[in-house]
Amino acid sequence: MWAAEIVLERKRVNPEVRLICALPYPSFEKSWRFSWQERYGSILMQADYIKTICPVFSKESYQRRNEWMVDHSARVIAIYNGTAGGTKKTIDYARMQGVKVDIYEA
Repeated sequence: MWAAEIVLERKRVNPEVRLICALPYPSFEKSWRFSWQERYGSILMQADYIKTICPVFSKESYQRRNEWMVDHSARVIAIYNGTAGGTKKTIDYARMQGVKVDIYEA
């Protein structure tokens, strides 16, 4: 969400900036605290495009979402702490696809 909020700030200065939100499946935020759901909803209302990757939850829905983002990007910026998991898998996938990856320590 912080990345989306940064994009929205930049968009206020440069209207050509676009916010594209890729969701793993519909309503994936429903288990979050209400305040986070409100924040998330506000972001989605300001998005230029929303892409939902899977019609329902599956174990693969998050990785499929991440791969969709890589496949539609010229560069990946990752905040990464070096542990195994979704971020590592996404970095590895981006590199296999020849997408430039910038990594910042968490």
